[in-house]
Amino acid sequence: RVALGDLLAARAVANDGALPPRLASFLAQQAAEKALKAVIAFAGTDPPRTHNLVALSDELRTHGLAIGDTVDLVWLTDGARSGRYPDAEEPVIERSEVAALLTSSQSILDIVRIHLAANGVDLEGIDPT
Repeated sequence: RVALGDLLAARAVANDGALPPRLASFLAQQAAEKALKAVIAFAGTDPPRTHNLVALSDELRTHGLAIGDTVDLVWLTDGARSGRYPDAEEPVIERSEVAALLTSSQSILDIVRIHLAANGVDLEGIDPT
């Protein structure tokens, strides 16, 4: 539910030309992170305290879910770093890049949704607020 809300917020920010794209990239990563951590929690394990999507993906393999190579988890993780800690050392997130980050985040949420549904979780009518 929280992951879906973050993804919806990321889309709203991305569609508002007055807001910086770095905020949308941060929210896109947060949506993916929260979705991955939901699977770990569903399996009865406390999710690790990390924002690193690669590390979370590695943890998910022990719970029967492989994200695979369909999503560039390093890039999505880095997008959040640029959004969270904007400075001269971090590359600027361009508006054109945000769409791809949103697509990657949506892909992760889709994978998680399929996994949870296959394990008996009813996801119909989830309110992201």
